[in-house]
Amino acid sequence: MSPQASPVYFWEAEVEIETNDLAFSPQTASEGRGALAKQIFTADWLHDGVIWFSPAKRLGGWLKAQMPLARSTYANQMAAVKVFPADGEDEYVPIAGVGDLVGGKTPLPKTSQLPEGLPIPFWTYINVPQEKGTGTRVAPTFWYELHKPVKHRVRVMSFARGISPEIVKEALSKLGRATGIGDKHSVGKGRFKLLKFEAKQEKLSL
Repeated sequence: MSPQASPVYFWEAEVEIETNDLAFSPQTASEGRGALAKQIFTADWLHDGVIWFSPAKRLGGWLKAQMPLARSTYANQMAAVKVFPADGEDEYVPIAGVGDLVGGKTPLPKTSQLPEGLPIPFWTYINVPQEKGTGTRVAPTFWYELHKPVKHRVRVMSFARGISPEIVKEALSKLGRATGIGDKHSVGKGRFKLLKFEAKQEKLSL
């Protein structure tokens, strides 16, 4: 007896959003010990003076984090929702130059070393949980801001039967104004507005 064909619900959508305040956190490492220790800054998102960004990776992570908050039953279905680069685009795309970054004015310690071209970052101290629940420790956090509108294009594909295009469109439209993508999104950076959501839906039998 041949297996029974079962319906598979599939849709895909061309999506475009616009951000106005993306944040970028540099990586830091200590070199040496004691008073002679240096703090070395690097930026894996910066190459030859150009800022590179992955809209598909960032928006895919955003959807996986935000959709279950709208309805807990979406959590198990999000594995069937994928975000890919827009047709004709690579995963990482150039979005600005290093000269577009805005930094802070509070000087870093004299032992700090920044990559050439990067300004002083914004920085402050935050409480960081220690391992094994032994309380918190105070640590610095660093970031830059991009105060210019940037449009990002992606392609969303879904086989999740309980998640319709309308549900994802509403989440992007409403939640994107409150919770952003990129670094420092937990403090409101990278919020976006939905510019385009064009979906086509099919019912396949496999």
